[in-house]
Amino acid sequence: MIDLRQLKYFVVVAEEEHVGRAAERLHISQSPLSRQIAQLEERLGLMLFERNQQRIRLTADGQTFLAETRSLLIHANRLESLGKRLGRGEDGGLCIGYIENAMHSGVLSTALRTLRTSRPDVHIALYSQPARHAD
Repeated sequence: MIDLRQLKYFVVVAEEEHVGRAAERLHISQSPLSRQIAQLEERLGLMLFERNQQRIRLTADGQTFLAETRSLLIHANRLESLGKRLGRGEDGGLCIGYIENAMHSGVLSTALRTLRTSRPDVHIALYSQPARHAD
């Protein structure tokens, strides 16, 4: 599987068109950054950059790969954010079963309003059961 860190490095190098500036922006040294890019190219079996003394430029394949990489990183960030929200209970789902009388008492509706206010991204499913009378 491709390393997301390498993909982030790839995007920065592509944007900077210079490994030294990309390394500064990423707060790492140039040599490890160059190694990571070389490992990514080797893993893919694809030359992403054309290199010369002054600059590093994307190949045509590199440009195509860059567009997809950006989309993937955006999705990965969304996924991480969702996971954190789920972990904090700010997103997800909640199923509540109740007897008919509970809704009429106002207790459940008050609790649901409070929950909706404090956790607007939590999906709530309500399931009612008829009240059974004890004989």
